[in-house]
Amino acid sequence: MIRVILLSVALSAALPAQSFISELKAEPNPVRRAEKALAYADNAFASAHEFYDHGNVPKGDELLDNMTAALRECVQSLRATHKPGVYKKAELNVAMLQRRMQGLLDDIDVQNRGWADYTNRKLEEIHDALLNGVMRK
Repeated sequence: MIRVILLSVALSAALPAQSFISELKAEPNPVRRAEKALAYADNAFASAHEFYDHGNVPKGDELLDNMTAALRECVQSLRATHKPGVYKKAELNVAMLQRRMQGLLDDIDVQNRGWADYTNRKLEEIHDALLNGVMRK
């Protein structure tokens, strides 16, 4: 099952974010939808980091935008479950993405950080939403 998810995430990285978000929304199980969104976000971040490392800032910015779109879908999916317990895994994954984002920001030249800084602030908002879900009883 995990191999299938990883394969679909790897293939979907080549697709535009909108088609992947549409594919996510087609998943009837909100927990699985959230897991797929997390896997896509992680893959999008790794790809963005590669593009930034190679000097392709616009493509890196686009992939960071795809990452935040997937994470927003993850939060919406988890809200649909009405179960606070399912938030913890997502919260931990986003916390890890925040740490990785800080490393990326340290690696990017100051003049190229605009969208990455904005994405970092969006990650904080997403993390806060997930943390609120964890704390809900």
